[in-house]
Amino acid sequence: MMLAAGDMPDISHLDHAPWDAVQLYDQGLTRLINIEMYKKYFPYYYELMLQNEPTSRIHNNVRNEDGTLSDNFYGISYVVDNKWYYNVPLARLDWLENIGYDLDESLLTPVPLTDEKLGKFSNQVFITDYIFPHDDFNDILRAFTEDDPDGNGEDDTYGGVIFNHNFRSHWVDLWWGQFGVVGSDGNFMYKDEATGDIVPYYAFTGYRDYLEWAVDMRDKGYIRTLPEGYESLAPQGSWYDNLLANWMTGKIGYFFADRQYICRPDFPEYSDRQPPQSIWLNSGDEDATFVTWPALSGPQGTEPNNKWGTRRYNMDAFASGKFRTWLVGATVSDEKLARVLTMWNDLNSTPMDDEFWAKIRFGIAGVHYTWVGEPWKSSRNVTDATKIPPHYARYGGFAALFNTGAPSLIGNEFTALYTNILYPEEWYKYYCIEPIKYWSSTYVPNDMMKAFTEDWNKFGADINALHADFRDRHWNGQIANINTEWEQYINQLYEAGLEKLVDDYYNNDLFMPYKTPDLSYTPISLG
Repeated sequence: MMLAAGDMPDISHLDHAPWDAVQLYDQGLTRLINIEMYKKYFPYYYELMLQNEPTSRIHNNVRNEDGTLSDNFYGISYVVDNKWYYNVPLARLDWLENIGYDLDESLLTPVPLTDEKLGKFSNQVFITDYIFPHDDFNDILRAFTEDDPDGNGEDDTYGGVIFNHNFRSHWVDLWWGQFGVVGSDGNFMYKDEATGDIVPYYAFTGYRDYLEWAVDMRDKGYIRTLPEGYESLAPQGSWYDNLLANWMTGKIGYFFADRQYICRPDFPEYSDRQPPQSIWLNSGDEDATFVTWPALSGPQGTEPNNKWGTRRYNMDAFASGKFRTWLVGATVSDEKLARVLTMWNDLNSTPMDDEFWAKIRFGIAGVHYTWVGEPWKSSRNVTDATKIPPHYARYGGFAALFNTGAPSLIGNEFTALYTNILYPEEWYKYYCIEPIKYWSSTYVPNDMMKAFTEDWNKFGADINALHADFRDRHWNGQIANINTEWEQYINQLYEAGLEKLVDDYYNNDLFMPYKTPDLSYTPISLG
């Protein structure tokens, strides 16, 4: 209603507005921001732009008539953590020890827990940078299934959970990533060694190798699909509740765990159902121990090369769209905008423990949170919102943070410790797959994108049908020799139109190669 009446806030991000940044400007509701404003009043942000070119200038850019980039922007693009990834390998350490895969104590960092809820499980989770060789991990899954790892004399355990080939999500990226392919993002492009072409995942030999591994391990019973018939109202889908319920039984040895919930004492509706605490709290196995490590290696070895691993959740440091753009109202003068940018510059460039800005960012120590140990050198426990006096309630604001990733100083104890290893050791540089190209408007010229859409509308359905048929027949055990049938399948894809897509678009030099952003770690500044 406010927008319909022409009432636009001075500074805002309107996640659910009917118009995006370009449309809001066309409606006369916002103004443009010239890059000189960043140079003069927000140098912190401008330096990030320089570090992350060319994509930093592409987001929210007002293109010139010839399609080149201008110095004006429809809004202030977010800067996001481009080093973060969600799901991480987690395994029963006690089971590993029982089957002969002990890890030397020097490789393990224990996670202390002091909160009232999980404190009694302190030092039962460990972090390591050790990477299990692919063959060893396969044998671990076998032993979790066949060698009675829990020692109860029953044949009631197995290695892990697998999904049908048609399931693509962050939750399976670790499985797929062993073979250099990302399951959750179809925009990744790969250089295929067999054809020499740049292709999407469904024509990449790494995808073929994953399919074969998954079915082989499934047929041996080392990894298993979830029980059928489970129904729930989980927004992610019934599979989510089904997965957590099966993990919770304490009969599975390996988990692709959601890192944000590991050892998290709050948010019980989610965290209490996630391993490891779901097993401590629900299966009766309070002595269970666990270990997490960066990623699953592939058959090509454990030497990091960005050809196996997982996926960084955000591919670029800069982002745009309704959910990731700060907007400036049309009536805001340069002088007023300069004051806002100056405040944001101070907020983002001042040491984290600055008394004033720390209160703006995090609240008041002893009211909104308590330090577990020494301030600024330990984690914090956040106060339950219902226990904060009304006159101390926090209502947010426009304290915009622009950061490409750093250790958490406000997370729970596991998160604080994990991120203080992840970022300084720069795991995301070594254990994440980087695409050769990335199909998006950031890298693909507008005319090319339009032409591609026209071609895809002509024969994309045929390509999808061929892919679905091959994928499903393989899952159902109807392909005797995958190498022979893969060659036939690729030929069929090319004949159906993939050859034109490869020649006109994917291999085209106008489709810019993906440039990995600056992933260097900058230590948190403290006064």
